[in-house]
Amino acid sequence: MSKNLLPRIKPRLTSLPNPNPNPRPTSSPSRLTRSLAISISQILNSRHTNPHWEHSLSHLLSSHPDLPLPSLLASFPDPDSTISFFHWARTAPLHSAPIVDSLAYSSLLLQLSKWRRLDEIEIFVGKMREENMIPTQNALSALLARFSDSGMAKKAMEVYELIRENYDALPHVVDCNSLLKLLVKRGSWDVARKVYDDMLKKEGGADNHSTCIMVNGFCIQGKMEEAKKLIEDRWGVGCIPNVIFYNVLIDGYFRLEKFQKGYDLFREMEKKGFLPTVVSYGIVINGFCRKGDFDKVLKIIYEMKSKGVAPNVQVFNNIMDFLCKQRSVRCAKSVLKQMMENNCQADLITFNTLISGFCRERKVKEAEMFLREAIRRGFSPNEKSYTPLIHGFYIVGEVVKATDLLAEMLERRTRPDLVAFGALIHGLVVVGKVEEALAVKAKMVVIGVNLDCQIYNCLIKGLCKEGMLSSAKKLLGEMLSQNILPDEFVYTTLVDGFIRNDNFEEAKKVFQFMEEKGIRGGVVSYNAIIKGYCKNGLMKEAVGCFNGLRNNGCNPDEVTYTTLISGFSNQGDLKGALCVLGGMIKGQRKPNVVTCSVLMDMYCNRGDTEKTEFIYNYMTLSNLSHNVVSYTILLRCFFRTHNAIKAAECFETMLSNKCAPNDAIFHYLINGLLKCLPIENHAGIGILDLLMQMVADRWDPRAAVYNSIIFTLCRYNMLRKALEFKDHIAGKRFSADCVTFLSLLYGVCVEGRSKEWMDLIEPEFIKGETQIICKYKMIFDRYICESASSEVSSVLENLLEESMGSCKPIYQVGGL
Repeated sequence: MSKNLLPRIKPRLTSLPNPNPNPRPTSSPSRLTRSLAISISQILNSRHTNPHWEHSLSHLLSSHPDLPLPSLLASFPDPDSTISFFHWARTAPLHSAPIVDSLAYSSLLLQLSKWRRLDEIEIFVGKMREENMIPTQNALSALLARFSDSGMAKKAMEVYELIRENYDALPHVVDCNSLLKLLVKRGSWDVARKVYDDMLKKEGGADNHSTCIMVNGFCIQGKMEEAKKLIEDRWGVGCIPNVIFYNVLIDGYFRLEKFQKGYDLFREMEKKGFLPTVVSYGIVINGFCRKGDFDKVLKIIYEMKSKGVAPNVQVFNNIMDFLCKQRSVRCAKSVLKQMMENNCQADLITFNTLISGFCRERKVKEAEMFLREAIRRGFSPNEKSYTPLIHGFYIVGEVVKATDLLAEMLERRTRPDLVAFGALIHGLVVVGKVEEALAVKAKMVVIGVNLDCQIYNCLIKGLCKEGMLSSAKKLLGEMLSQNILPDEFVYTTLVDGFIRNDNFEEAKKVFQFMEEKGIRGGVVSYNAIIKGYCKNGLMKEAVGCFNGLRNNGCNPDEVTYTTLISGFSNQGDLKGALCVLGGMIKGQRKPNVVTCSVLMDMYCNRGDTEKTEFIYNYMTLSNLSHNVVSYTILLRCFFRTHNAIKAAECFETMLSNKCAPNDAIFHYLINGLLKCLPIENHAGIGILDLLMQMVADRWDPRAAVYNSIIFTLCRYNMLRKALEFKDHIAGKRFSADCVTFLSLLYGVCVEGRSKEWMDLIEPEFIKGETQIICKYKMIFDRYICESASSEVSSVLENLLEESMGSCKPIYQVGGL
């Protein structure tokens, strides 16, 4: 799009956030202009049958020589006539047609924008560029809105920047708001903020709705302080202008599960004279639904009723949906009763929600009662009404009832298609109801729904999983008899099924049969049969199959090589495994983490720490990202040889690479460190420095290990993991202490969230522990950046002042 464009329109500020507070200025065509446009449109529509249409058009226009073309273009009843007339005006002789100038182009662009003709917009903007014309301010602002409403962020921003560069102006506030909404929706926070700041710099460039969009964006990100600051910047500290802004902030707090803050703000709104709307109550109700506080939800509904605000059907539906997902269908049913008492009429969504919830808890008979009630009330059940019931009755083993419901569904002309049947069959297979899945297949045949290869594959996979291999093989024969040609994946499913059920001879027969049928096996099917050979220790045959794969013109993938390496490793054949690894590298297949982890595990099991570490280093040099499996193996290997120094370094390396530890890591770390105590020569390794200091200070060794792990997690910006670990060990003879609190406080400040610390951690701090806090703060400061350390000091100062009355600043306590 050209960079020659763009208007400046300054809207007035409005008092309420409104999607369209100040409509873009337009001029209404006169009755004469509209009548003339209709006549022109009729002539244009007759051009295929009237050879003299151009003469008629020229004659008609000659009687209105002073009529401006832009007004005429704005009066056409449809886009095709507008475009046709514009094309004629551009090419007609000057004496026959009005002059096409930038105003005419702009009027056309406005019409095309209104009719969402985006392709034509691009064409005519290009023509303007060729003719060195610039659209009017109004036209380009409208294009910005249209691109934004159509989700075309890149083009919308292109128009926006052109306006800024060429005119030092902004689009109309309504159109800028459309752009802001799109940017926030796409998560382009920085760009949205830039646009908003540009709007604020211009008089009337931003309205309440602009600010509301940005506030909502911050709330979506969980940045509540920034959201509040944005409001304060416009209206002053402590001032929230209206209910809409309150609703956005309240919803933001509830999204973050800061339920009390959200509820307090809801009550503050009332104290300041704003009456909560049904939307306000709905937000609070949904928030307490997420919390699971159903008693509070009922009280709020009662409050709404007492204040004359009737809950609508959406509020009740959301409550019931949440309760159903929480396996509280009885409570959901009570909400339906209360809904009726409030004279709020249920809709089909209400009944579908209850049907799905009761089916999820296998209360299918009660679920069916809701279906009958929906029908009694005149609703037409859809697939969302029947599918959970059909699935539910199959799960509880009532195949006949499920089949009856399927028949009823068809009688009501709510016919399940292949996708619906496929989803149902897949669901049954997943829960192990293969026989019922086969019954559904039979019903499909009866009603004339053709099965496809995917459904057969799903059924064969289910039969193999249940060990029903003969039935799976028969299903393959049925496919062939029905002229449904099995693909490679169907055969591979059978091969894999026989291998998993330790029937490798049959797997080989199926693989051979596939080749006889002319189905050329690819890497997926070869990987399955190679896995079978490796599982049975037939490495010579596995290598032969590997060569066959290459002879068929297929390139082995990482899974092929890794399967062979695993096979050799299981046989203790290190030479064979390394040979395959060399071939893998030579074949330009980069070994992945799984490949190397297999080798590491083999060396570790052999007690060869040096070779285990060698493979680990090889991964690093090859730019392979280590995962939790490779770190676990290395950690286990180091602790087996009581090498706590290297184990600790491995753990810290893992955290520095942003790899979150799992339960296995914690298990090896806790037990390994406890067995290795005391640990010498640990200087500079944070986790060990803290551990040994606490041991020297006569802390319980297990508590010292726990605290050193928590601090190390926080040091490497893993506060969430540290909190999870703290909760996990809470029942294992460990109570959080002042060092735990200090570690977590550092974690909060490392993440730059010092203002939120009270929402994240509990102050495990008592008056007599000031000296301990100060001592360990000095240790922690060796490993934490100065800015985070300063924030910790600030928090501790305030905390000490509250707990001790008046005290010296933290840096003066204990000699710091």
